[in-house]
Amino acid sequence: MSENTETKFGFDQLNTRTPLWAKRTFYIVSVLTTVAVFIVSGDPAIKPDTAVRIMLYLKGLDMLTLALSKMFGLQTKDEQS
Repeated sequence: MSENTETKFGFDQLNTRTPLWAKRTFYIVSVLTTVAVFIVSGDPAIKPDTAVRIMLYLKGLDMLTLALSKMFGLQTKDEQS
């Protein structure tokens, strides 16, 4: 990131460029929760009702992380004025 850019947060950042660290955070969370879903779905020790609930929570975390990552945006000093 150069000196002319600044990271902002909010709904007004949805149409701006997402910082690389926010994208990477989402991808890491997405991969980890997907691996966890595979583990939970294939584990016979976890009851089916409990497994479904855990998988829904994990995928809900994915959606929340994606939404938050998109709310971070990079703006140049020129765009702010």
